[in-house]
Amino acid sequence: MPTTFQLDIVSAERQISSDQVEVLVAPGVDGEMAILPSHAPLLTVLQPGEIRVVKNGEDTFIVVSGGFMEVMSEKVTILADTAERL
Repeated sequence: MPTTFQLDIVSAERQISSDQVEVLVAPGVDGEMAILPSHAPLLTVLQPGEIRVVKNGEDTFIVVSGGFMEVMSEKVTILADTAERL
């Protein structure tokens, strides 16, 4: 079973992140969603808020103003209206 998955975060201006990560927590329309490797496919709208990315056991936070998230078995793509690292 894989321990990481590919995460790509893109805003209208630029690519924010492209990396292998362990966990992603994102602000979905029905609350926060945690994504782990081998997650079921999903397409959802993101609410404005913080995305928490865990890589090598360390948390990184990215603020988004909304957008979309597509989850595939080993890849997550976030298309954010705007996004900035904290």
